[in-house]
Parts: sequence; C-alpha cells; structure tokens
Amino acid sequence: MAQAVLTCDLCEDEPVLMHCNSCHIKLCSECVGKHVSSLMSKKHDVVGFKYRESDVILPDCNRHQHQKCDIYCKNCGIPTCSKCVVSSEHKQHEIIDIMDEYLSRREFLSQETMALETFVIPECDKMENSLNSKMTQLSQDYETVTSSLMREVEKLHLEINKKFEEKKTLLKNSKEGDLGELRSQLERFSKRNQEAKDTISGYKAALSGRNVSDVLSCIFTENQFREIPSMVEISPPKYSPSQSPYPIEALLGEFEFGNRLSTLHGYKISTLQNRDRTIEKRFLSELMLLSTFDSGYEEIQTIACAGNDEIWVVGKVCGTMTKFSIKGEKLDTLHLIDGYSPSDIHVDGQGNILFCDMGENSVVMWNKGKREVVTVWKNWKPTSLFVNRLGHILVSMITSDKKNARVVRLVKTRPKQKIQFDDQGELLFFIPQAIVENRNEDICVVNGGAKGLVVVNKSGTLRFIYSGNQISQTFFFKPTSVVTDSFGQILVTDAMNSCVHILDEDGAFLRCLGQSMMNIPSDLDIDKNENLWIGEYHSGNVKVFRYLADCRTAESIPPK
Repeated sequence: MAQAVLTCDLCEDEPVLMHCNSCHIKLCSECVGKHVSSLMSKKHDVVGFKYRESDVILPDCNRHQHQKCDIYCKNCGIPTCSKCVVSSEHKQHEIIDIMDEYLSRREFLSQETMALETFVIPECDKMENSLNSKMTQLSQDYETVTSSLMREVEKLHLEINKKFEEKKTLLKNSKEGDLGELRSQLERFSKRNQEAKDTISGYKAALSGRNVSDVLSCIFTENQFREIPSMVEISPPKYSPSQSPYPIEALLGEFEFGNRLSTLHGYKISTLQNRDRTIEKRFLSELMLLSTFDSGYEEIQTIACAGNDEIWVVGKVCGTMTKFSIKGEKLDTLHLIDGYSPSDIHVDGQGNILFCDMGENSVVMWNKGKREVVTVWKNWKPTSLFVNRLGHILVSMITSDKKNARVVRLVKTRPKQKIQFDDQGELLFFIPQAIVENRNEDICVVNGGAKGLVVVNKSGTLRFIYSGNQISQTFFFKPTSVVTDSFGQILVTDAMNSCVHILDEDGAFLRCLGQSMMNIPSDLDIDKNENLWIGEYHSGNVKVFRYLADCRTAESIPPK
C-alpha cells in the first residue's frame, strides 16, 4: 500500500522536510523562511522532520516496557500501545489515534471550564449576594415591625407588659425560623458554588500541563451545576395596631403571618450568550435611524464594530482603516497595506483586529500597533474571515485562478477543518465574500454570483442555500455581507435592492428592511446593543439603525 505524503501546514502542497518545535507545525523548505519571518518576536526551533519533538507527553504502557500508548480504545475507554491493540483483549474494538481523543477531551474541558467561569460561578455568586441581601432586608423589616409594636406598647405602659412580651417572643421565634430557612439556603448555595470552583481547579490542573493521562483521567460530567434548585421566598409579617378600646389583647393588635412563604422555581443556567428570548413583535414597524455620517472614503469596502458605539471602516484601494464614533467623530486611523485594501476585517473578543491580505495570501493580526502574520497560504487567497466565541478563525478563500473556493477553520493558527464540497462532490462555494458563524454553530457564507447565501453545519454538511425572495425584490438578489443576531436570525445585505434580508436559523425568509433608507449597502455589522451598522458602497456613508423592539426578555432570567 502506498504511503500518504505529509504536506506542509502553510502551503499545503509541498512535502514536509522540516518541523518547528516551538510552533508545532510541519514545513517544506520554501516555507521555513516565511514562517520564521512572520513571527519575528518568537524564537523558533526549526529542525529536520525526523528530529521533531512531540508537543504532548504520551502515557507509558503498563504491559509493554518502553512502549508509549499512542492508541485509544473507545470500547474500553483506555489508552493502549500498538502491541496491546493487536491482542485478543481489544479484538474488534473501535480504536482511534490517542491524539484525536486527547484533543477532543481537551477542547471539551476548555469549553466546560469557560462555561463554568463565565456563566455558572457568576450566577452562583449572584444568588449568594441576593440571599445575603434578602437576609439583611428581612432583618430590617422585622425590626421595623418590632419598632411599630414598641411604639404602641409605650402608650399602654405597665398594664400591657405581659402581653407585649408574649407578642415579642412570637416575633422572635418567627424571625429565627425565617432566618434559619434563608441561612440553610445560603449554606446549600455556598457549598454548590465551592464545588463548582473546586471542579474548575481540577479542570485547570488537567489543562495546565501537556500530560495526556491527566486529561484522560479527569472525571467530568456534562452540563454540571447548571440546575439552580427551588428556593423558599419569605415575606415579613405585617403589624396592624388595634383600634379597639377594650382588652389588652385587642389593643396590641395581631400579626398577619398567613401564607408568607412562596416558592421561586429553579431554572437552568444558560451557557449561550443571549439565548432564546420571546420573539413576538420583536421587529420595529420600520427602521429607526440612529445616526448617519460620511466616512471620507469614496467607496466603503468593509466595516467592523468595535464595542457598542464605535466602528472601523475600510475604503477601497486606500489601504487604511479608520475608527469612528457613532456620532461620526474620527477616533483613529491605521495604515495596514500599501496599494490596496484588506478584503475583510474582524475585531475579536480581545480587541485585536484581524484582516485578509489577498496580496500576500495571508491572515494578519494587528495587536497593540504591531502587525503579526497569523498564517500564509501558497496557492489560496483569503477573502473573508470570522472569529467565533472559542477563538477559532473561519477563513473563506479562493485559488489564484478563481476556479476553487473553500472554508478553513484555524485553531491556534493551525488548519483543523476544510470545507469545500457537498455530499455529491460539487463545489459548495464560488467566490466567497463574507462569512459568519451562527449561535447554533452553522457557518454562513455569502457567494459572489451563483448560490447566493450558503449555510453549512459545524461538520461542513450543507443545510440550505438562500437565493433571495422574489416578493420583496425588484432586481435580482446580490448579497454582499452577512451577520447574525442573538436570536440566531441571519441578516444579509442585498446591494441591488438596497435592503437587508432577514432569515431564521433554518433559512426561512422573515422580512426585508430598509428599502428606502439605504443606498447600495456593501457591508453590515451588529454591535452588542444589537444596533445595525450599514456601510454604503458608493456614497461612503455609514448609517446606524435600530431594527428590534425593546420588549425582549431572556428566558434564562429567574422570576422575581
């Protein structure tokens, strides 16, 4: 059987001759210089491929001396070596490369750690603070009632002292019981919160090193600590002074304890930002124009929101990008490329600016005034990019002859997934112009020319193709850009009809917006307030709209 030839991680064409132990990537002879020069700030240990160092520590086999476990048996759930796997013990078992299982487990633990730190712990902290506040307020409320009673007692002097003490004791016992209930709830939440923090410490300990055994032996449970149990809500008693001039018992009035205990139902903590909300009447009847300003560029190429009230704008040919406030104030200008402009820009969660340099076939990061090349291809030109919540970079690209196109997922600058063909072997993309990942991890790609908007799932399987809605169009559908909002709705600019098409997660057309309020939109973006920013191609104007009503309520918010 012929042996498959390993190819360079950068150009993906030439056979591997070298290996960078520092970056853990395979290199051909031509790409060594490109790789080293692209990250000059980092020390590179480039050696011959056969002298490469492994970036992980494989466990030793317990049965065979000097053997490393490089295989994982899924039936037994244990690492094995190549000698073990041919034994009768693992006969007809499903075996995979241990690195596949290691990377899968590592990514899961990283995601679970992030979910616990980002969602679970803050929610538990919030509940602890809420219970502490309720205890303080309940104590104050009881003191208020007690003070009211004492003012009444002062009017009656000694003749009602006996009854007063009886009433005061009743209040004290009720108070201790109520505070005891809240204290019990606080102890349960504190214990649960500490368990979550201890779990995070265990995960981080497993993730801090490179030992496969530590990761594989780390005990985990999916979606743990998401369920917030039910709580008992306590209301203070009410005191009503007596208006009767008769017996002492009546003069002191009565406490209204009644049914003061109400249950706050438990809920599940969402680990998706901006999860499903009530969507009835979510659209405004018409777009609300919040701002419009002239960018100074003759033609706008691409835009990218930076926070809530700021936008980066790139004009065609200039090679610069300028930051504006929502009022149109110029805040900053960066010179990125000589002679031409980036084909697409994106601002990641850390505020770094990433852009596609088609002239150099590279993806570049602008970080604190420094230009760093993330990755370079030999025969592929990147056209658009998107950074998802896990930090993965999705890049659409075409070949120099424009005959082939694909989407590549980069994880820590290394290609981990390539999407190019459908299940019939046909090209999915032609000239991709924009790319975004939806909240359900679907990948949405705008094609120049045929096939309009192509949407595939996380594994690269085609979900649907959207080619416009004839009812809402005067001219043919010409998409230029795409974004998604917190509902998972897909928003696509249509340059020919000067509007924005809105689809649901499954590709069903919902409505068109802004037919009379924008002029040839070339790009769009959504800020954290879900305001819609539109860059107009020929006018050079940027317009900011509100398109959603403020009646949305998150399902994950506990009832009051």
